[in-house]
Amino acid sequence: MSELPEKTSKIKNKMIYLFFGKDTYRLKRKEKEWIAEWEKKNGREGFIRLEGKNIDFLDLKSEVSSYSMFSTKKFIIISNVSENLKLKNSIIETGDYFVDSENIILFVEHDFKPLKSDAFLTFVKKKGTVEQFDILEGNSLENWIDAETEAMSVKIKKPAVQELAKYSKGDLWQLTNELQKLSNYVLAEERQEITLSDIDKLVDKAEDSNIFAITDAIGTRNKKSALILIDTYLKNGGIALVLFATIATHIKNLLIVKESPMSSAGELGMAPFVKMKCISQSAKFEFDELKKLFNFLAELDRKIKIGQVGQEEAVEMFILAL
Repeated sequence: MSELPEKTSKIKNKMIYLFFGKDTYRLKRKEKEWIAEWEKKNGREGFIRLEGKNIDFLDLKSEVSSYSMFSTKKFIIISNVSENLKLKNSIIETGDYFVDSENIILFVEHDFKPLKSDAFLTFVKKKGTVEQFDILEGNSLENWIDAETEAMSVKIKKPAVQELAKYSKGDLWQLTNELQKLSNYVLAEERQEITLSDIDKLVDKAEDSNIFAITDAIGTRNKKSALILIDTYLKNGGIALVLFATIATHIKNLLIVKESPMSSAGELGMAPFVKMKCISQSAKFEFDELKKLFNFLAELDRKIKIGQVGQEEAVEMFILAL
């Protein structure tokens, strides 16, 4: 886990940061790690999150300078300043006010494509630290896959790593889902290593399309269509455990979006297209319904693991509970 910076005399004027880049997965992960590190030391005290496109400079200045009797320092995350030209220019013009404070100020840009001459980018580079999250490729992507599978308590053979890297094209949101699916599968088979054969069996575009059609039917509460699609999926060799895990992830995403519909995809920790789909589908459910369904999935998962319910039976039971 990356650690929050501490201001010292040797690192003067380096408490202002900018995270941006096309790889929103790693950007969001590092942002979450910094928040977790802050909360470990301070709880929620002193942590502030602001949406840059919705505030003016005076509001921002007030948040930075306001006093807290419990914390002498704040951790302030400001998202999407680049979409608010007036605020962006004010920060550049009076930036020393923020830099000289004892606060940690993190600017996060989810859709920032600056030119090298961009004044805001130049300002943060001069006064603080910029971290750009580019799409991983080549050895960097393969090393990332190795590290992720190790974190999931499994290993992965080199040919499998290369195939996943080629298939994903650096989309870590998709790749994380595939790795989770693969690790669940090999662990369920009491193995410890993902092979190329597993990739060929589970990572298939046609199969993914079929699974997404199933989750779409669930999201729109179309039981009949869901049952027909599931039957077809299983008859074509689909893995019930993989399907169950995918359904659980989808219900969790619906629950997250239902609870925080105004948050950005990056803030929710999901790909933008996933959030868009979940917004429309979550409207079919009340929040308490989704919570109940998610708890039911957790109970079915427990019963599968102790042998009280079969995997295919658990999937069917969930569909009937919609």
